[in-house]
Amino acid sequence: MGKDDFTIITIKIYLTWHPLIMISVVLSELEYSQSICNFAIGWNTIINLFIDMNIKKRLAPILLGIVCVGLLLSCKSTPPYKVIPAPVTRESGDTDLAELLNSIRLEERLPGLAAAIIVDGKLYSAAAVGVRETGTKNWLTVNDKFLIGSCAKAFTATTAAILVEEGRLNWETTLREVFPDLDMFPEYENITVEQLLSHRAGLPKNLKEGKASWLIDYEFDKKRGSSPEILRLQYLEKTLQSKLINPPGQVIHYSNSGYLIVGSILEKISGQTYESLRADKIFSPLNIKTAGYGIPADLEASSQPWGHVWDLSSSFIVYRSDYPNFFAPTGYLHLSIMDWAKFILVHLGTYPLDNHKFLKADTLKRLHTPPDTKKFNQKSWKSPSYALGWFTYTADKDHNLIFHGGRGLSFNAHVMADLKTKNAILIVTNSEVGHTHPNIQILKMHKKIKKHYSDRFELPYFY
Repeated sequence: MGKDDFTIITIKIYLTWHPLIMISVVLSELEYSQSICNFAIGWNTIINLFIDMNIKKRLAPILLGIVCVGLLLSCKSTPPYKVIPAPVTRESGDTDLAELLNSIRLEERLPGLAAAIIVDGKLYSAAAVGVRETGTKNWLTVNDKFLIGSCAKAFTATTAAILVEEGRLNWETTLREVFPDLDMFPEYENITVEQLLSHRAGLPKNLKEGKASWLIDYEFDKKRGSSPEILRLQYLEKTLQSKLINPPGQVIHYSNSGYLIVGSILEKISGQTYESLRADKIFSPLNIKTAGYGIPADLEASSQPWGHVWDLSSSFIVYRSDYPNFFAPTGYLHLSIMDWAKFILVHLGTYPLDNHKFLKADTLKRLHTPPDTKKFNQKSWKSPSYALGWFTYTADKDHNLIFHGGRGLSFNAHVMADLKTKNAILIVTNSEVGHTHPNIQILKMHKKIKKHYSDRFELPYFY
């Protein structure tokens, strides 16, 4: 295991709702020393790391000692990550938004930050500021690409909706109907496409519940090939031979597995790879030219952003990998902030496309409306529900909100749209953070953007 691999594991695994993490979040919000927060985060990391990696009892004390020494070293007085102001140029996008993002970025100590504002169903502004790679002056532009993580789930649900409108798929189509020849436990046979897309199928979050996606050894048969569609099929086959954690339709349990299975369903129905199908049905009609998969800088190292993670020395490091490439239906998508905004306009019903709607009004309503009143089995303060590819919440004055967060290993994204006002905020940064929980940080930035524009229009927010 290399240094970067160890760092990403130790940084990422702590993101579970453990009391020590709650302590670290509170400490960071009260601006206590970074070293104290590091220790709380690191200790929780040890606990989860040993659990997830199935450390043998004989080896555990040795590794525990090594990691404890590292934690003690991390608690020495270390200067926080210092971010330099980014120039605001024509390539940054809208000047007002760029300057706002620059101030937020400096306060939150981020390498890079991009955002888009939609008002009354039209793109109002978009901007990107900061660096593509920490330690350089390789500045971001508004046309740069960012990984949006699970925000890509809405793209998968939308692709399925298009096949439904074409009469090639039904929301009630079952797994057995699509895969009559596959071996599956009886409890899987009547699971529907709608249940998979709304997290009501009873599936665990990932193939092996309790394991982070980037740590799982899927034990795929390499002789069958390594293309994303082959790996998705093998993921499906293994899942169908695993027990559900809840009976289908009983509760909402957020599941990446459900979206990977939908990817295989769409491939079987269409005869295309998921990536090709999504390009044909969404990217091409919407003139989305920046979409791709994985770390944007993988293929364009000097002209696209790398992702970053926070290490235990209170600094960012570049991380040059992300989730497995077969994760496209559940995440792994990158695109520019303006191209992402085009897709959001579709869901607000305002994207112009040859004088006709991209999706029928009834289809959009289906995507944005939870199929029932079931609740998440995870506790939630505001009790949102989940429709098809979207979290949903009815705010004051009957404002129906759709929203989603997305985190890869080293990017963080969030979008929220008000279906009544047709206003929306999209945010993405090329980093994961260590001084506070990433979800807390990105919602904090969301709130600052809303406040900045509050005298001009009302942007959605409810947390």
